Amino acid sequence: MAYTNNNGQTRIGVRVQSSGGGGGNDADAQAFITAASITDSTQQSAINTLVTDLKTYGIWTKMKALYPFVGGTATSHKFNLKDPRDLDAAYRLVFNGGGTHSSTGYQLNGSNSWGDTKLVPSTVLTNNNVSLGFYSRTNRTGSHRIVMGAGGSTYTFLLIYPRYTDNKAYFGLSDNANENNPSVTSTLGFFQGSRNNSSTQSLSNINGNNYSFNSFSTSLPTTSLFVGTLHYNNPQHYVDSLQLAFAYVGDNLSATDLSNYYNAVQAYQTTLGRQVGVPIVADTDAQAFLNAAVITDTTQASAINTLVTSLKSANIWTKMKAIYPFVGGTASSHKFNLKDPRDLDAAYRLQFNGGWTHSSNGALPNGTTAYANTYLNPFIAFGNGQSHLPAGSTHSLVHVSKYSRTNSTITNNFDGVYTGSYPQSCWLGMGWNSGWAPNGVGVINTQSTNPSDVILGNRTDGFFVVNRDGFTSLKSFRNNTLIDIDTTDSRLYNEIGLQRNLNPQNVYLIAALNEAYDFTFRPFAYNNFETAFQSIGDGLTDAEATAFYNAVQAYQTTLGRQV
Repeated sequence: MAYTNNNGQTRIGVRVQSSGGGGGNDADAQAFITAASITDSTQQSAINTLVTDLKTYGIWTKMKALYPFVGGTATSHKFNLKDPRDLDAAYRLVFNGGGTHSSTGYQLNGSNSWGDTKLVPSTVLTNNNVSLGFYSRTNRTGSHRIVMGAGGSTYTFLLIYPRYTDNKAYFGLSDNANENNPSVTSTLGFFQGSRNNSSTQSLSNINGNNYSFNSFSTSLPTTSLFVGTLHYNNPQHYVDSLQLAFAYVGDNLSATDLSNYYNAVQAYQTTLGRQVGVPIVADTDAQAFLNAAVITDTTQASAINTLVTSLKSANIWTKMKAIYPFVGGTASSHKFNLKDPRDLDAAYRLQFNGGWTHSSNGALPNGTTAYANTYLNPFIAFGNGQSHLPAGSTHSLVHVSKYSRTNSTITNNFDGVYTGSYPQSCWLGMGWNSGWAPNGVGVINTQSTNPSDVILGNRTDGFFVVNRDGFTSLKSFRNNTLIDIDTTDSRLYNEIGLQRNLNPQNVYLIAALNEAYDFTFRPFAYNNFETAFQSIGDGLTDAEATAFYNAVQAYQTTLGRQV
């Protein structure tokens, strides 16, 4: 076939469907895959997606050279993705010294390793129209090194590097070594810089975060740009020791371009299983949670992404008020609501109190002082603050769920909130009490003349759902098995107790029951169940309850903590 690439070069070749795929790849991606002899299907897919993402974002045409460091060898690492010919004119790298090449990138040795791009900035680039970037998998401290750079005899420079001074790193991109730039605390991740005009304004992006800074220009250097050090009088003095997983040089990029570039490259590194920081996943709601909870593990990220997409496919996602997936292993990651991962009371993020143990298996309360405040008032969240709802209203059709990994001795253990005694009560929760037979009970009613409840059984481990799918239909499930049905009519009754139910103290608790009937926040009936998932939302149909169990059990199975 014949085609023209983005450098205006006409190519003629034959596309061969390899055992690893590639038959449907972008033409530019396939040209690189062929030149670099990339046979691994995951690597092929990563390259293809990277190219198509950069084209979608409008970045591809702005690039002069892209070094994706894929394939694990010096031969595969040398090629420029933008023009994968084995020529100086194509800006393929010529490696020097003892760097190490592996599946995770190009490891510099800090003494004599670098790659010559053969790209001369003064010839290829325009003074006020230039960008550089690199992706580092190494956090180094204490030394002055240059990651990419070229220098001229008149002290003109084009360079990018984190420099440590007093244990802080300073990011620099300029063409005369002016270093008025944002500080960073680590050399891990994707560092970018762009000079966009003839004034003093330049842009940088560090791991998806944009900054602006001053950079005064003179002229571009006449020496070729090196990757791994500064090409100047004595390059060995500045040789870096980072492991590089990506590098580029091109025309200037806008703030939006820089952010999109980060997303594209982070997704590329995630596919290859070598990203640092939060992985990139397909679903935007899942991504928002991962960013907030700082989930860096790819298995956990994939589990969250699959959970969200499964809930959306089953039309359950929109019914949720709060979802707590207890992933990441810390109080900081466990507190976030998957449905709204803002660190705010209004977003129903958890506030942990008392003695909790947080691990990869979930959150374990001590059973005596520990509880988590959701800041969710059921009457407000589901009743919109109304004192009376007409027949057929769905606002008091609610579910609560809990995934417990503990089969505990049953004493008096609850989750939930209770705002008063009959006929002014607002009950929402589930628990186990040794005085009941067969011990477990789930309750969902609001201001009812006929309170209703369903049994849960005498085990406290598994996935429990208490679900009101009709005013005369309250159901309980354990591991998708229907345990009990109560057909007592239970609904909002009248205006008695309205003020009580709207009391801000009436919030749902995890690991304890909030007995708030006298306008006082009062946790009691603590439990010691290791919790791996919890949710509060609208009522579910039987089909949705089954889909919900399947999604949550698959999530727990992926994390290796299912019961």
